[in-house]
Amino acid sequence: MTLDEGQIGAFIVASFRMGGLVLTAPVVGDGGVSSRAKLVLVFAVAFAIGSTRPEVSFADLPVTGLLELVVGLLTGLSAKFVVSRVAIAGQLIGLSLGLGFASQYDPHAGESAGTIRVLATTLASLAFVASGGLEAIVRGAAAAPATPSDLMAIGGHVLADGVGAFGRGVAIAAPIMLAGIIGNLGLAVMNRAAPAMNVFSVALPAVLVLGGLAMIGSSTGFAGATLDASREAIERLLGG
Repeated sequence: MTLDEGQIGAFIVASFRMGGLVLTAPVVGDGGVSSRAKLVLVFAVAFAIGSTRPEVSFADLPVTGLLELVVGLLTGLSAKFVVSRVAIAGQLIGLSLGLGFASQYDPHAGESAGTIRVLATTLASLAFVASGGLEAIVRGAAAAPATPSDLMAIGGHVLADGVGAFGRGVAIAAPIMLAGIIGNLGLAVMNRAAPAMNVFSVALPAVLVLGGLAMIGSSTGFAGATLDASREAIERLLGG
């Protein structure tokens, strides 16, 4: 089979779009995924979808390829900001329960993170995959060629999702954070009323018990927020 100039250009452009998505999208763009696996995924998907995209001449390749790369990067970044709400909530929950000292290496972020954050990030990744996130990445790469107007729209989503990620994370973690505040205030009142009592010896267990009960009570809402974030991230990947 002989490929002409337009078909080769279409394959290269598809590789640029998929490469941008693989660098920043949830799960596949995580630091725990090896560069070799990302490269194989890029070329495998580009080979599969390259024939379905419009032909691109070599003269138009630099501009078209750069536009596709930037659109892929921003699309994946927007989806990652949406999923990061759950990770932010997990970090805030750990801090509010006094578990800031319990840190471990997070392969998703490539850095040290609180235990609750690692668990929350893992749950968000599983929800993303179960909701069809990997398929959405491929469909996003196979979408119609990007235009400058698409770039402006995606840039708006990236800005909004990046700015709102912390606030949405606080909203998800609010019940547990409130339980931690109430527990610490109660211990402060006890210490004020009975100075001879060693409050510090029971502070951590008491806050953990109260926070644990709050986590059990709000588990349905947390799971729902995680699924909602995964579905919204998929909408971003599909251009929604």
